[in-house]
Amino acid sequence: MFKILAYSTVNEKIYLQAFRHKSFDIINNNERLEFLGDAILDFIITNQLYLENPEKEEGFLSQKRAIIVGRKHLNMIGENIFSESDIKSKLKIIPKNVYGNTLESLIGAIYIDKGIKQVQKFIIKHIYNSKFIEVLSDTDYKSKLLKQSQKTKKTIDYRVLKREGPDHKQEFLVALYIGIVKKAEAKGSSIKEAEQKAAKKAYNSVFSP
Repeated sequence: MFKILAYSTVNEKIYLQAFRHKSFDIINNNERLEFLGDAILDFIITNQLYLENPEKEEGFLSQKRAIIVGRKHLNMIGENIFSESDIKSKLKIIPKNVYGNTLESLIGAIYIDKGIKQVQKFIIKHIYNSKFIEVLSDTDYKSKLLKQSQKTKKTIDYRVLKREGPDHKQEFLVALYIGIVKKAEAKGSSIKEAEQKAAKKAYNSVFSP
């Protein structure tokens, strides 16, 4: 379980505790570390977004942070980097949220063992630059665009303009219309992917500050 850290640990006990679910030990479990890790994660992500987006307003930063520190995202990362055997529990099936909680516990353990600089490196690598963010962001923008269109009573229409390439490697060009006005175009390896990218473009151009 320590391979993910890529450094030598000093306080090995704190890491073992980070992987100990309350079903395994009601007293000496990872809940306090999870509490600490949650606060550290929120601070580091907020700080990184602030530094890297000097022209963006609070609304954009809040939306981006919500995706990155969101439970669904943390669960996906935790399930990707931890195996079921890493987590000490008496649960028959480990729910997805336990993986996310364990990830936060590990953040708390890294902070206690190595301090803020090392935990920042871990968070930037595995969470801030996670491969899952783009998918979650695109899905989020598509749903947000739909909500906004419902408020303004305008219809959203996705139209496939072009299909290119062989059957096993097609590329789709999709246009997004709000009402009768075309607001965005985007390409993707599937119609769904192209629609998601077009929704993000349209939302940013129409509704972002």
